[in-house]
Amino acid sequence: MKTLGLIGGTSWHSTVDYYKLINRMTNERLGGLHSARLVMHSMNFHEFYTDNQTNGWGSTERFLIPIAQSLEQAGAEGLILCANTPHMVAEGIQKAIKIPLIHIVEATAKEIVKQKQTRVGLLGTIFTMEQPFYRDILTKHGIEALVPEKSVREWIHNTIVHELGVGVFKPETRAEYLRIMQDLKAQGAEGIILGCTEIPMLLSPDECPMYAYDTTVIHATAAVDFALS
Repeated sequence: MKTLGLIGGTSWHSTVDYYKLINRMTNERLGGLHSARLVMHSMNFHEFYTDNQTNGWGSTERFLIPIAQSLEQAGAEGLILCANTPHMVAEGIQKAIKIPLIHIVEATAKEIVKQKQTRVGLLGTIFTMEQPFYRDILTKHGIEALVPEKSVREWIHNTIVHELGVGVFKPETRAEYLRIMQDLKAQGAEGIILGCTEIPMLLSPDECPMYAYDTTVIHATAAVDFALS
């Protein structure tokens, strides 16, 4: 079994899910008292968010690289960024370490291809929905990503930052997410990417009006596949 390095805290609520999922899947595959070999750095999300808002993504990359390197030095053989949005700087982090970074978008794209879908809705932070790092990888796999209109994207981002990211899950927010998904379905989306690891905490994939890709579960599964390969 390989040791996984986890960079968590973005937010800690979904990082808990990563920890549980990776250990549970490891035990399901190996049985007995087996659990995953993990080293984790759980950051102070406030520091991460404030630094990013003030200094941009170059600063975010510089913030995360020493953490990734410290996990490698601690014995990690593969790296997991426990959130979607930080993958915006995944390429720079990968260049700074010798161990593989298990990419959440690559894992999600492979799952979409497995389901034989080519047009999906994408929900997440405004960076995930608007910046090319997500859609470029999807496009490489022959997948078109549909996102809501700008005002809706801004509303989703605000709910992630001010509600889901601090553990607040409102029924009215859940209802609006479902309405947004219905709109994307009407535009031709065959499935929906829950492209923020907090969204599946608001509503489960089974509640969605179309096939839903829970990026937390997909990413955790890819991590366990790597660790047990």
